[in-house]
Amino acid sequence: MTKTQETQAETAAPPAPVPGRVALWVLGTAAVLSLGGVIYSLYALTGMADGLDDTGIMLLAHSLFSPVIVAAFAGTVAGVVTPRLVKGPAKVLSALGFTVVGLAVGAIGYASFSVDPAIALTLALVLFGSALFGGLFSLPGRAVTVVAGLGAALLLLVLMFARGLFESATSVSLFSDPLDQYGALGRTLPFLAGLACGLCAFLYLRQKKAGVKLLGHLLAGAIPGAIWLVSTVITQIGVEVLLAVGLDEISPLDTAFLALSFQWQYNGSMTAMFAGAFCAVLAYGLLLPKPAKRS
Repeated sequence: MTKTQETQAETAAPPAPVPGRVALWVLGTAAVLSLGGVIYSLYALTGMADGLDDTGIMLLAHSLFSPVIVAAFAGTVAGVVTPRLVKGPAKVLSALGFTVVGLAVGAIGYASFSVDPAIALTLALVLFGSALFGGLFSLPGRAVTVVAGLGAALLLLVLMFARGLFESATSVSLFSDPLDQYGALGRTLPFLAGLACGLCAFLYLRQKKAGVKLLGHLLAGAIPGAIWLVSTVITQIGVEVLLAVGLDEISPLDTAFLALSFQWQYNGSMTAMFAGAFCAVLAYGLLLPKPAKRS
């Protein structure tokens, strides 16, 4: 290939798409506000001036998932946003961004429960680890794909928050049997949430005209469910450590409730991950305009 042909090829090649400033501002603002809100809510629900008693520790264990998934989300956002704010090697800056966020959220968690040093340290390490593992989702090459997945993950967090508000604000049963209600909602809601996340990721990529292929759409649609799944694993480990540090004995009822809760989280996260990836790939195949055939 001659130098002229190389110049023409470079001219013809479109520039790599980058995330828009609006999307980055929305994700960054949402991460900061959700982190502050969830840690404040956790302290308001479980914090005690003289240290946590057995009831407080169980409340903290049952409430740990929300700060973990928000910390994971914030870590991913930091990993995407930092290279857009500071010039330098992208992956190094991403790692620096989610590490700083992890240290910050861990320090806030420790300070909130510092009256109980062992509990505070456990919470700080869990939140720090959540931000680090969440930040790993920001390392794939195309930032626009990760931002599409993060927009869908933000939608998932909003849906989780709305579901919690509905359950706390009303006692109206949608079905005749409460167990049937739990079973039906437990199977249906994660699937519907995953479909919504997959469609959200696809629409962002289409609006950006990013030229992302099938694998990129699959990744973007699966990111919300993957963050949910990783957060569930971290939460289960954190809860086990927290209970081992804070309690001498756990009642069978609490053990059964935690096991049921984690079972639902695992099933829900994998369902949402599959549905999100499936919907994004299906939309890629059906809704993107087909290239014109050469005669």
